[in-house]
Amino acid sequence: MGFEHHTGRVLLVDNDHAARDVVQSVAAHSEVELAVVGSAKEALQSLRDSEFDVVVLNVDDSVERLRPVSLAVERIGAVLIATGDAGGDRMRAGMRLGARDFLDKPFAAEVVTESLLQGVALHRQNRVLGSATQTGDAAVAKLAAETSELRLQLDQQVRAFESSQETFYLDLSRMMTIISNIMDGIVFVDREDCVMLINPVAEDLLGIKAFLAIGRHVDEIAKDSGEELLSALVSDYLRVKEEGDVSRTIELHHSEHDLLYIKINTSKVLDYKGEFAGVLTVLQDITSEYKSDQLKNQYLSIVAHELRTPLTGIKTFSTLMAKGSLGPLSEHQTRAICSIREQSVRLEHQIDKLINLGNIDSNDYAQDPEVLSVVDLVAGAVAPFEQVASDSGVELLVNDSDVSEHAIEADRTDIKRALKSLVENAVKFTSEGGSVTVSAAVSDNMVEFTVNDSGIGINPRYHRRIFEKFFQVEDPLTRHHGGAGLGLFVAQGILEAHGSKIEVESDLGSGAVFRFSLPVFEIQSGDAAEAECVTTSN
Repeated sequence: MGFEHHTGRVLLVDNDHAARDVVQSVAAHSEVELAVVGSAKEALQSLRDSEFDVVVLNVDDSVERLRPVSLAVERIGAVLIATGDAGGDRMRAGMRLGARDFLDKPFAAEVVTESLLQGVALHRQNRVLGSATQTGDAAVAKLAAETSELRLQLDQQVRAFESSQETFYLDLSRMMTIISNIMDGIVFVDREDCVMLINPVAEDLLGIKAFLAIGRHVDEIAKDSGEELLSALVSDYLRVKEEGDVSRTIELHHSEHDLLYIKINTSKVLDYKGEFAGVLTVLQDITSEYKSDQLKNQYLSIVAHELRTPLTGIKTFSTLMAKGSLGPLSEHQTRAICSIREQSVRLEHQIDKLINLGNIDSNDYAQDPEVLSVVDLVAGAVAPFEQVASDSGVELLVNDSDVSEHAIEADRTDIKRALKSLVENAVKFTSEGGSVTVSAAVSDNMVEFTVNDSGIGINPRYHRRIFEKFFQVEDPLTRHHGGAGLGLFVAQGILEAHGSKIEVESDLGSGAVFRFSLPVFEIQSGDAAEAECVTTSN
């Protein structure tokens, strides 16, 4: 542009000697008249005494202290150019003051020259527009008003953006502080399969530093590192894409620690459109809890075995006495001996539960699957409680007519134990005159087993906790029934080992419904003989 003939007056507000030297040199070679002051107070005095085309203002000071200068510049119609050290804060300050340009320090002479001469030219154009407005040019006046309105809107948007940016960075800082100090390992992989976040705990568990992993493909990191946990993480990452959330516990031989047990929880992350955005993995070190459970189970198993030895003698001799093998007994003595035998059988049942308590942790369930008749399974689970139900005045019903020709594949001992636990609980917590119905039905190629009772019911807030080890509802209506709080815990472990889960529906005073489902066994042509055996086996 031909600015060389457009002289003008420039006011520099800056006490930086290096900046002054550059601007003075530019002014001398550009036929620009330059005035230099060092403070906002001096700038205001100069703007009152003289007219200027351009004001170059150092914005290293606070916006509030420089605001009077910007207002004075706006009042006389001059062009404001901001200066300061390079950075977003200084540029935003200049925008808030209404500057049309920003000059980074240290100054480059050619950049300063172009900015000053353009500012002088712009100021003269503004003068022409002002003159046109004063002479009544309606179109020009309208344009000037619209420009002023746009400038005001821009200033408001700049303020809103600045506020949003501060909020964003504050939230980001809070989130990163939480992630960095959380006790669990956090790993985020984006939709491009690249690692985008690893916190310090995850660094320690995975044996890799964040600055080496972030931005790299997750498969590449796993191959380079060869760490067992990283391989598991990649495996779960692929599974979660197809199957949904994945959770499992692995045994890890860590290079710097003893044997670790890590729980891996992997979940999909969706963006605001509901589309796949990546995968979040949470690594929990549950070694102390796992080892504590192992010690407790080992102790309980030892105690249970020690209790079984004397209990066997009590049960044996009480049985012999009840049968009269050790001599005749009176009716009163017979009743007492029978009561001793019944209580010893009950205690033996509880001891068996304690002995089998460690099975879930050692994955011993569902180890011997076989084809089972559904009808025979239900009959075998109900039979031990028919007399107990009759003695308690509880009607025990079976509804399995829809599954007379169906079979399932499961561990006979385990699945019968699980179903017996549900029937036992139903009979135990049903009052005299009530009923318990055990049913099996086929739906969508699944056999659904249901135990429905008309008993005292379960408060919904306990529906999840009743499956915890040793948990018993603290309620006067239930505590007198006794028990170790292991039946449902063991039953749930068995069903989970079979790929199923027990569901419960209940409320206080309205009975309870427990159900679980297992796949129908598809009988192949070669399994005909086995199917015949199934219908007659226990």
